[in-house]
Amino acid sequence: MIATANIKNNVILYDQHNWKQEFLDEINEATAKSYARIFGITAGKEEDKRKDINAFTLEELEEILFDFQANNRNTIESYARIISSYLNWSVQRGYSKKNPLADLRPDDFEKYLTNEEEYLPERKIRRYEGDCVNAQDAVILRLLFIGVGGKQMSEIRNLKKKDVDKTNKRLRLVNSLKEDDMGMPIKESIRYLDIDDRTLNLIEKAIGQTTYTKKNGEMEENKHMRSFTDLVSNDYVIRASITKTDECNAPVDKFVIYRRLQVLAETLGIDGLTAKYIQRSGMMYYANQMIEGEQELALDDLKIIADRFNMKSYHNLKGFLNVENVRRTYPTNN
Repeated sequence: MIATANIKNNVILYDQHNWKQEFLDEINEATAKSYARIFGITAGKEEDKRKDINAFTLEELEEILFDFQANNRNTIESYARIISSYLNWSVQRGYSKKNPLADLRPDDFEKYLTNEEEYLPERKIRRYEGDCVNAQDAVILRLLFIGVGGKQMSEIRNLKKKDVDKTNKRLRLVNSLKEDDMGMPIKESIRYLDIDDRTLNLIEKAIGQTTYTKKNGEMEENKHMRSFTDLVSNDYVIRASITKTDECNAPVDKFVIYRRLQVLAETLGIDGLTAKYIQRSGMMYYANQMIEGEQELALDDLKIIADRFNMKSYHNLKGFLNVENVRRTYPTNN
């Protein structure tokens, strides 16, 4: 029997006894939506086997973990934790006898990775930057790659001309912890990041750009629509196009960053070009510089990289930032 979860975005669940809905009703709405999405994926296997996932054997649960086709350990661990929380709940309620996933350790999830994620080496980032018609786009790639980001891309969005110390090659970065309706930071944290000549050069070009070419130059101009737009003139490095409704003297919306990345992905033919992917590629670059001839990535190395990318904990790096992935991205000459 298939039932529909009673949450904002309907997801079809295999819920013969209404157990999953009972489980979802006991957690907050945002978490429930996330969990329901995973249960929507497992529903196909449950329907095929005609039983709830809480009755699956370890081998049957492993089929589901493989079916996720996860690229990194953090992702598959997250999915497994969601399933495991439901299995634990089922045991507590007496709906099942045991949770077969309970004994899995973090390293055990490596075997369920079906696609090894390939990260972008720095030379490819340079090439893509060169393929950007707009310096406003190229600088986003570079900033993400070197560790600039923040909550909802706020370190990039808040970056002003005055934050660029050309003499000392350093950026003052403002991470918005809370914003007002205009996107201005109400609560913030500030840090400083050293940059190289290439980053500084791209920032200066982005500051000097006054018009923005649409679709990375692949849009044909006609009498009804121009192939470019005028950029707002303000103190920010990344600026939006002039519209009648936008507030000119405020940071760009985070979706401006995301849309520009999407357009670059489409026009340059780059699969999966997201902010997180670029940042992880940058982490590979810095890890490669640190380990050099070493055969392992030390704990201190992970902490340094986490600090550069303004991550609260280095633990989340362990799922993908390892010597194997670094060497796959930056092969040695040996």
